[in-house]
Amino acid sequence: MHISPILRLGGFLILITIITLAIFYIFTKNKKYLKLIKKIINYSVYICVVIIASYFLLKMTLIK
Repeated sequence: MHISPILRLGGFLILITIITLAIFYIFTKNKKYLKLIKKIINYSVYICVVIIASYFLLKMTLIK
């Protein structure tokens, strides 16, 4: 399966953001960074589910 470069870039940026926030949490021990990481992961999972569902719906409708 071929992954779009835009999806790869988005995943890479999300990963860099989570790593950066984790480093901020380690240095400051501020809980707001953990909450922000949790929100980013939640929204990323929701978006991933929508993309996968739309991919399979398009696959199913294009099969004749």
